[in-house]
Amino acid sequence: MSVKHLMLAALCSATSTTAFAQHSNIMTLQGSADVSPVVNTSSGSNTPQSAKQYTVSGIVTAIQRKALGKDVRPGFFIQDPLGDNNPQTSDGIFVVSASHKVNLGDNVKVTGTVVEAYGWTQIRAAKIDTSGTTEQLKAQMLQSIASDEDFSQTLERHEGMLVTIGAGSKMLVSRTFGYDRQARRNNMAIAHRSINRQANQLFYPNSPQAREQHQSNQARNLTIESSQKAGKGEIPWYPKFAQANHAATAENYIRIGDRVNQLTGVLGYSHGQYRLYVTQEVTSDSFTHLNPRTNKPQLKQGDVTVATFNVLNYFNSPFGGDSNPSNKSRGAASKKEFEMQGNKIVKAIIALDADIIGLMEIENNGYGKKSALVDLLSRINKQLPTNEQYQFAQAKDSALIGTAAITNQVIYRPSSVSVAKVQIISMPQQHAPQVGKESGNNFMRDALTPTFIINKSGERLTISINHFKSKGSTCWEDVALQGNKDIDRQGSCENFRVSGAYYLGSQLAKIDGHKLIIGDLNSYALEDPISVLTHRDSLPTDYKITAARDTYIGGDQHTGTLLHGAKGAIIEKSFGYINTVQAKHPQAFGYSFSNVVGTLDYILASPSLSQHIVDAIEWNINSPESTLFEYPRKYTGKMNKYGDPYRSSDHDPVLISLKF
Repeated sequence: MSVKHLMLAALCSATSTTAFAQHSNIMTLQGSADVSPVVNTSSGSNTPQSAKQYTVSGIVTAIQRKALGKDVRPGFFIQDPLGDNNPQTSDGIFVVSASHKVNLGDNVKVTGTVVEAYGWTQIRAAKIDTSGTTEQLKAQMLQSIASDEDFSQTLERHEGMLVTIGAGSKMLVSRTFGYDRQARRNNMAIAHRSINRQANQLFYPNSPQAREQHQSNQARNLTIESSQKAGKGEIPWYPKFAQANHAATAENYIRIGDRVNQLTGVLGYSHGQYRLYVTQEVTSDSFTHLNPRTNKPQLKQGDVTVATFNVLNYFNSPFGGDSNPSNKSRGAASKKEFEMQGNKIVKAIIALDADIIGLMEIENNGYGKKSALVDLLSRINKQLPTNEQYQFAQAKDSALIGTAAITNQVIYRPSSVSVAKVQIISMPQQHAPQVGKESGNNFMRDALTPTFIINKSGERLTISINHFKSKGSTCWEDVALQGNKDIDRQGSCENFRVSGAYYLGSQLAKIDGHKLIIGDLNSYALEDPISVLTHRDSLPTDYKITAARDTYIGGDQHTGTLLHGAKGAIIEKSFGYINTVQAKHPQAFGYSFSNVVGTLDYILASPSLSQHIVDAIEWNINSPESTLFEYPRKYTGKMNKYGDPYRSSDHDPVLISLKF
C-alpha cells in the first residue's frame, strides 16, 4: 500500500472513531456515584472504560504538562462553566492527552473514551477542538452538604473541579510536607474537622471503635499535591517556605493541626486517595497555627522535673569519636550536618530545663572523652551556669550498654538530685526457629535504671530508661502466625514488646520506692505492651495479650535464662503504672507517621506517685513539624536549616513535674 493510501486509511480510522461519538456533558459522565454511569465495570479491569466515545465541552482550569509519577498522566482539567445545578454531580473532569496544546481558560470540545483509572474518572482524548479563550473560571468553595455520608463523598462530588478550601471547609493539616510512601514523592495531607488519630491510641487493638477510627481517617483525608514533582527542600506552591526575616528560626512553616485558610486547586484521585493539585501559590496567611510553636515547655512546675528525649541517632564516631560495637553510623553524613544536629538538640535540652533526662538513640560508644554522650553533655554544659550543669550516671563496670549501635543514657543535675545506684536490666531476646526470611533471632535494648535521691526531700526515685523493639522490623510471630498481615495495626513485634513490658514490670517490682518507666516504648496508648505496664480497664474480659515464644534473658537458649518457651505465654497481669500524659492530657500526641498521630514515648508512674504528679506533657517541637527541617541534607538541597529545637528529632520530648 502506498504512503498516500496509508495516510487515507489512518484518516478514515480517526474519522470513524469520532464521527459517531455521543454528545453529552461532564456532569452526565461523572454521574452521582463513585463510578461513571457510562463505564462498563464488569470487565474486571483496573481501568474499565465506556463502550463508546463521548463529546463534551468545558473550560480548561489546570494543565498537567508532564507525568507526575505513574499515577498522573499528561493532560488537563476542564469544567462546565454553567453546571447542572445538581450538587451530586461534579462539573469537572480530567482529560488525558499528551499531544494537544491548550491554555488556561480555553473553551475546548473533547471527544474520547471515559475510563475509571483506578477509581479516577477521566476522558482519554481522541480529538480536541479549541474554540476560543474565555475568562478563567473561579474556584468553587469546597463544602459538605447534609446528604454526604462522609467526607469522601464530599470530595467525590467535586472530583475534577477547581475548588478552594477555606476556613469554612474545616480542614486541618494532618501530615506536614514530606515523603509520601504510596506516591513516592513529597506532598502534604489535610483532614476534615480533626487530625487523624492512630486507631490504637484511643481504642484497644482491632476493636470495633479502632476499626471505625481507621476508616474515618481514610474517609476524611485529602492529599495536597503540586502538578510537578517537588524539588529538594521545596514546596512548589509555597515559595517562601522555610524562609525567615532573621536567622534564628523559620517564620514560614506548616504544622500538624494548622487550620487551612486558603488552598486552591483541582481534585483528582490516585493511590486510594483524593488529591488536590494546588494551582495558586500560598503564603503564611494561608494557615492558622492552632497548635503554635512554643520556645519552652508549658509545664506546671513542681519540685523535680524528669524528661525523656529521643535524640535521633546522635553519632559522633565519624567525626573523631570513639567507635561503637557495630562500627556503623546511623547519624549525620557530614560534619556540617552533625553540627546542625548538635545545635538543635542542645537548644531543645536546655529549653526542657529538666533535672533528669533520659536519652534514646544516642551512639553506644561508652563514657570516654570521645564518646557521643560526653560530646553532647559538653555542648550542653557550655551554655549553662555551673549550678544548672549536668552529669551522666553510669552503671558500675559498664563500658557499654548492650551490643547495638545505639543505646539509652541518662543525664542529671547534681544540684537537684544525687545518684544512689545504677543498674542495667537485661531485656528479653527471642531465639525462635527460622521461618522464611525471618531468622527468629530478635533483640531489645537494655533498660538503664538509675535510682536517684531528690536533694530537697530525700525521696528515692527509680527511673528506668527504655527503648522497646521497633514496629518496623519483623519477629517470629509476624511471619509464622500472622502471615505478615498487621490486622490489629500494632505493627511488627508486638508480642516481643509484650515480653519486654512483662519482664520490665516484674524486675521493677523488686525495687522499693517510687518508680518511673520512661522512653520510647514503640507502642500506642492502648496497645498490648502499654496495657501490661498500666491496666486492663479498657479491655474486654476475654481479651488476650500474648507474649513472644522462645524468649531468654541474658543470652540465647544455650547461655541465657528462659523467660517463655515454645508456646509463649498469655499475660494476664498488669503492673498498675499511670500513663501520666494521658491522665493529664488525653488528646496529647508526640509522634506522627503515615498521616496519623499518637504517642510512642511515655513517662509511666508507679501508683505511689499518684499524689505527687503536678503535670505531664508532650512538648510538640518535633512531631507536628515537617521532616524537611531535620538535620540531614540528602533530601533538602539548599533549603534553609536552623539551629532551633524544631524537628530536632522525630519524637517529641515528654516531661513530668513532681512535688513532694
